[in-house]
Amino acid sequence: MISLFDMETEQLKALAQYRDVLESGSSFKKNFWKHEKEKNGIRLNCQVITRYCLEYIEAITYDMLPKYNLKQLKEIFVNNRLSGMLQTVFENDIVNVLINAYPKQFDKRELREWMWSKHGIWDNDDYVIEAVQYMVLNEGIRRVELIPKYDWKKRLLKYGIYNILSRFDWSIYNLFDFVYPGRFHPSDFRYRAKWKTPSIHQSYENAYHLMEKIFTENQLTDDDIVLLNSTGFRKLGLISMLHSIFDGKSEKAKEYYFYKTISNVENKKKLQLLIQKAKTKKENEAIKKRLSAVSTGKYLYNLHSNSGTYSYLKRCAEKRNIKIGDLVEQFGYVYKSSRAEHKKINPKQVWDLRINGHTYVEIAKKLGSNPTSISNMCKQHFGGDPLIPRPIDDYITIQELMDSYHMDHKTIMKLVTQNGFENHFTIRNRYLKKSEIIPSILEYKKNNLQHKALLNRYGQNQLLQQSCASDLLIG
Repeated sequence: MISLFDMETEQLKALAQYRDVLESGSSFKKNFWKHEKEKNGIRLNCQVITRYCLEYIEAITYDMLPKYNLKQLKEIFVNNRLSGMLQTVFENDIVNVLINAYPKQFDKRELREWMWSKHGIWDNDDYVIEAVQYMVLNEGIRRVELIPKYDWKKRLLKYGIYNILSRFDWSIYNLFDFVYPGRFHPSDFRYRAKWKTPSIHQSYENAYHLMEKIFTENQLTDDDIVLLNSTGFRKLGLISMLHSIFDGKSEKAKEYYFYKTISNVENKKKLQLLIQKAKTKKENEAIKKRLSAVSTGKYLYNLHSNSGTYSYLKRCAEKRNIKIGDLVEQFGYVYKSSRAEHKKINPKQVWDLRINGHTYVEIAKKLGSNPTSISNMCKQHFGGDPLIPRPIDDYITIQELMDSYHMDHKTIMKLVTQNGFENHFTIRNRYLKKSEIIPSILEYKKNNLQHKALLNRYGQNQLLQQSCASDLLIG
């Protein structure tokens, strides 16, 4: 703020005259501004009047000045009867007015000429460099390599220096390359316009540089890169590049990244081999991780209890056309399967014991196994229980005879015993030979008086029931 005690007599008179102009609405004395223009260096009278206008009338301190643009400042001066000073002394150059009013602040760089983005100011290289570095530091950026990660168009507007881009063909890259030469690549700044280059080769190079930078930042290995699909490129922020340069095809992008070619047959084959190897390696890592989670040392016990791991290993083994045990051995583990440790049983022993009438439980005890394993062995080697007669089409069960010929179980077994027919008894069924039992049943039904009496009684009962039902209906 200006102080009256620090002023000389001439400045006090000039300030008094300015106050009279404001209060009375009159004009400054004739040739007042002309005499000011003829002075060299800092024009003290203009300085006092300007600061009085800003600080006392408008309550604007020097640190608030950058918030106002040149048009707003000009309106302030004109409204406060200082248009003559602007036109005569400073030739409508608002920045020079401020420099004259606050020379110390400009010397200390608390105020800077470029803060009001005056027309033609950006032709000065020093101002361009100073403005950009000031903006970068005020944004809290202390490492140059972090600059491309920010949206600088918004920040240029924030600091009121957006028209600085007019000197650099409105290119963010050109601006920062001028301030920090050789530190950036066009693809570092993620704006869509960078892909529109006169040369397709240049576009490919920009894409390669961006991919290399992003892959390095994310610490991706070659195996990770070859496995990238469109979703992977999107997550890395490369989807715009993929669609603009490589028609949205990740294979094209990967081919150019590794071989610097597009649609080369040999390189495409090489890339497919790399992809296959990477997939196998990734699968191996997943298998090893699963095995280490369920192993005890180098052994795997009771793998069936972990259904998720078992089914996963089974799928992987089937894909590679090997057994689970062989797959596990490839990774340095030993698969201890209870099935493999079972005692080997000769199927002929099972056959002989079963033919001799031993049950599955008895056979299992004798051979040191279990009934389920014995039953499965019979199904595997004999197609079922050894006691079932073969061929099965020549035999019939008791239940089938009862259903077909309406005879009771006791009568059928009586015929079998009396005639000494074949009688095969298994766990579930009793099998009789059709050629023996069926003729015997037919003859029995034809000649047996007791059977006839039963049929007659059954027939009479049916007739009686029918007549009773008809009488009831008539009644």
